[in-house]
Formats: sequence, C-alpha cells, structure tokens
Amino acid sequence: MPTQVIVTDSHGHAESIYNPKINLVTTVKNEVKNWRMTNFRKVSQKDKDAYQKLLNQKNTVQLSYADNIGRSIFNSSYDQRLLMSPTAKFSRILFSTTKPGELYLLNDNDLTIYKISVSKQQLSKVRHVIAEGDKRYPVEQITSKDHTLTYYTNEVHIPKYSYLIGEQSANFFVTSLLNSGEATSVSVQRHDGHTIYFDGAYKRMTVNDKTGAVMFENYNAKNSISRDLGRNLKTSFTGLSSTGMPLDSVRYFDNENNGREVTYRSFVEGFPIFNQTDFGAVQVKNKKSGTEEIDFTLTNLQVPLPTDSNSNVTLPATSTVMAQLEAAGISKNKIKDIVLGYQWENNYDSKQVVDLQPTYYVYTSGKWQLYTDLLNGGGTQ
Repeated sequence: MPTQVIVTDSHGHAESIYNPKINLVTTVKNEVKNWRMTNFRKVSQKDKDAYQKLLNQKNTVQLSYADNIGRSIFNSSYDQRLLMSPTAKFSRILFSTTKPGELYLLNDNDLTIYKISVSKQQLSKVRHVIAEGDKRYPVEQITSKDHTLTYYTNEVHIPKYSYLIGEQSANFFVTSLLNSGEATSVSVQRHDGHTIYFDGAYKRMTVNDKTGAVMFENYNAKNSISRDLGRNLKTSFTGLSSTGMPLDSVRYFDNENNGREVTYRSFVEGFPIFNQTDFGAVQVKNKKSGTEEIDFTLTNLQVPLPTDSNSNVTLPATSTVMAQLEAAGISKNKIKDIVLGYQWENNYDSKQVVDLQPTYYVYTSGKWQLYTDLLNGGGTQ
C-alpha cells in the first residue's frame, strides 16, 4: 500500500495531502486500478536532471511508497497484466491530472524512470479526490545520486495522540502460527525470562515475558527467493498475514536484500510509528537456509483517547533539521532518508496507555534514528 499522496499544482507547488476522514491513498489507488496499462519501457537512468524535472512537473499526482516495490506487487495491486522486467523496482507512481495517456514509475535509488501507456482514465475523478485533501503540507523533493528526500518546507503542525494499548494472548499466535488449535499438541518451555512454544516438528515461537516481543521461526518454510522484488514482497506479506494480527494500520515500510528482509510499521494519520519495538511493528525474514523468521509484538494500539485542540506539536521545517544535523557534524551525504513520524512513548501515568509524539526520524549509518538523539550525540532505531 502506498503511504503518501503528493500533488503538484499548476504553479509547480507540491503538497503532501491527507484527510483523516477519507483514505486518500486508497481512493486514488482504486481509481488507478481502473485504468488499462500497456507498453512498459525504461526512458532514463541515473539522470538526475531528468528525474528532478519529472518530480517537479506541474499538474501531477504521486502515489509514494516507503520503499521500492516490483512487478508482482504492482500488477496484483493495480489489477494489471503489465509485462515488465522482473528486476524493475520503483517507489513512486506519477501521472498528470490534465494530460491523459501516460504514467511513470520512479526508482529513487538509481534514478530510473519507467513510462507506461495508459487508457480508460477518468482524470476528473482523480481531481475530485485530491480536492478532498484538507490537510496540506507544502513539500519539496530533492534528488541526489542515490536517493530522493522529501522536505517539508514550512513548520509542520501535527497532533499528538494517546492510545489505549492491549496485549494479544500468546495462545492466539500459537493457534495461527503453529497450526494447532489445541494447547496439548504444543510443547512449552520456560527459560531465562522467555516462554518457548514448539510444534514438535519445524516451528518454534519464543515470547519475551517482559517485553511481549515474539520471534516465530519456521525451519522448513523453504520460500523461494526470486529476482523479482515484488514476488519476494508477496511472500513476505503471506508471512505477515499468517500471524492473524489486524493489519488495518500496518504498512510496508522498507526491505533489505531484495525483499528477503521486510519491515512493516503501524501508521497513524499517514505517519509511521517508531520505537514500538527495535524493528517496527513486524519484520519478516526469509533466509537462504530456508528458514522463515517473523518478529512482532503482543502489544498493539486499540482505542485513541480524546485530545484537546491544543495537542498539536510544531516541528521545524526539514531544511532547519538538516542544518542542525550538519552543525552537529552529520554530513548530508550520510543521510539517506528523513521522515516525519511518531515516537512510541510509554505513558508515566498508566501502563495501559502510550503516547505518540510527533518528531523526525533520520536514516543514517544503516538504521533509523531519532533526530534529537543525533543532535545530542546519541542515536536509536
């Protein structure tokens, strides 16, 4: 699922748009699904000027993914049978709101642009949908040789949230993951603060009794590894779905090793949540040995608590944050991504409540880190 809709108007001004009452990402995506796509071709690669020019094109809409997807995911998500290279990867879908007939797929990592011919478009419906974006954040997209950063050009006002949290029972996941509805068919051991469940064959689930962190391992999964990133992501999503956990707010966030290791995060109001665990909401790994590992947590968000109108947090423009990081000795060249998100914080008044604090997270040195920690010389995933 895309995580963001970016609209560039007739004056070249770009905005990230959101509506808390209407899922704009899903609505635009569903419009695109109705189109007929043919003639996939590559039009440029590693051409920074061409890439930046397309990102800045007037009267366009982008559906932006948090990381690359591939052929299989694209075709299944948009109901297409498009012939494309199995190695094609892209994280942005871009099309004009006024000029029908073409659509672009963009890869921020190597600046590849793919072009697709499109028919059966009803662009008036898209224009109607994007007009519903009542929260609009001005943005600028800045391209370098191997990544593109989305800068929020003004101060950003984002609400802080508090949620009641719940804990799913381990037995629920024993049933869904160890393929048994009867506790007597599963062996249980307790060791060093962990409870370990075995199915007697190839599967094991280990629960940290203190934190609720869970590691499920299937030593006989033997999931095939493909050159097609999309196919690997579909395999990963099958693993995610097998947990049985609710996925309404969970989104694909990033992948390593061409989709063999995939991270999913919970999203609130269109922004990702960090610090829920060390790895996101769920992480799925398919190893060369044939083992599938799924890491997740028993804890989940349940009910948002009422907040007052003064709960908004004001964050600086992205350029201000980047300048602060550079002043702290962190080179721009080492920053591969920077995003607005929520930090999961324990509520000091109640163990049944967590606070979601708006902030920036920075991807540098191979991990996501809280920008204020970087400014203070620390850092955390």
